[in-house]
Amino acid sequence: MDIKKRAGLFVVFGILISSLSLGCIDSGKNLEGTSWNLESYLNNEGNLTNLIPDTKSTIAFDKEKISGNSGCNGFFSIYEVKGSSIKLGAIGSTLMYCATPGVMEQEQTILMRLDTIKSYKIEGNKLSFIDENNKVVLVYSKT
Repeated sequence: MDIKKRAGLFVVFGILISSLSLGCIDSGKNLEGTSWNLESYLNNEGNLTNLIPDTKSTIAFDKEKISGNSGCNGFFSIYEVKGSSIKLGAIGSTLMYCATPGVMEQEQTILMRLDTIKSYKIEGNKLSFIDENNKVVLVYSKT
């Protein structure tokens, strides 16, 4: 094979690789329009644990906004995705009191974990949020 053909193949190969890697950049489109139910969260002892029975925590992604329920109260924020990195803005929430034992503590922990996320991964119908120590802190299932 002469040098011109090799150079041409090298250029084509380079363009192909560049195109594929650009396709891997995620602008949050795989999150946009989705909603999820929390399955487990990292408790204060450092273990993934299930929700207190009869409580439900959700998260939904709109164009650049999230909203959800943390077990008793609603919450909301903005988000930005770059690749597998995710950044939430300040999280706001309603301020209702929940009488069921443990629910307020669970809710505070969930909101605290949301505030620590740095990246995410989606595997099948599971969404995992990961903190700066590369530890899974929240696991959701798609609704």
